[in-house]
Amino acid sequence: MNPKAKVGLGLLISAGFLWWAFHGEDLGAIARRLAEADLLWLIAAGAISTSGGVIRAIRWKLLLEPVAPDVSFGARWASLNVGFMVTNVYPARFGEVVRPYALSRIAPVSMSGALGTIVLERALDTVALLAILLVTLLAPGFPQDATVLGRPISLAVTGAVVLCVVILVLLAAMVAFPDRLLAITRSLARTFSPDLEEKVASRLDGFLRGLVVLRDPGTLARAFGWSVVLWLWMAASFWAAFRAFEIELGVVAAVFTQCAVSVFVAIPAAPGFIGTMQAGVAVSVQEIFGVAAEPTLSLALGYHLAGYIPVTLLGLYYASRIGLNVRDAAAAAESEMGEG
Repeated sequence: MNPKAKVGLGLLISAGFLWWAFHGEDLGAIARRLAEADLLWLIAAGAISTSGGVIRAIRWKLLLEPVAPDVSFGARWASLNVGFMVTNVYPARFGEVVRPYALSRIAPVSMSGALGTIVLERALDTVALLAILLVTLLAPGFPQDATVLGRPISLAVTGAVVLCVVILVLLAAMVAFPDRLLAITRSLARTFSPDLEEKVASRLDGFLRGLVVLRDPGTLARAFGWSVVLWLWMAASFWAAFRAFEIELGVVAAVFTQCAVSVFVAIPAAPGFIGTMQAGVAVSVQEIFGVAAEPTLSLALGYHLAGYIPVTLLGLYYASRIGLNVRDAAAAAESEMGEG
């Protein structure tokens, strides 16, 4: 898709979600409620959310072990924040591609190898979130008659399970039959352009090496454990945000809200999850747990800002430290992906 078309579609998607969440509501009352939030609790929510990057960096070391065992914590932390920053200012979650590019600039690892670990991260996140969601639905504090957009929540859970199974099957196939996949890819690349064959094969080979950890059950189990810890830690940031807006919801609601938001922010939209973040909070806090629109939407805006500002500033700082211009890094990463 044309880059301008991607941007336009992302803005349209975000505008649609914002309209759905805020139409018919008193924007002035929402703004006043936002201004009256408990600043200390809101800062705590942002700090918890931002520090989740430490857990991500620890987990990333496990996933990088087969392709680059000597990548320092500092390099992983810097690359993570650069990636988050790019996601916040560039459409279509392009920070997911810039992150391995940034790591390849400051550590002895290829971009394609690092990119394979990002794909594996997303798979682990999906499985961990699904497991947490299923436990949450069985918790005593969860509304048993809950619906999402008028539909039983079981339909959404079924869809998530199917998606999870598809992802795991695809990854297992890549790991089980790497030679066959490489042969098919070489054949297809040769059909389009013989000059591309080696470039494509080299990129794919590096990508598949990034998935090698799937063959190590012990390392994979530890990485999955850190994924569960990560999302429970991130749920704690919503619990703190509830306190900031005097919303009387507990741990179950905080965990479910994190799961809901994770689903919505996976939808390609405008930079920084604008619209999708607010829709995820509204579905959970307002529709499922019955909190009024005014505190819910104030929470959605305040929580978003509390997490957006520190990680964007950190990303800009580390980008300047390693000499990465945001536009140039995005263009270079996109070019490298295009070549591969």
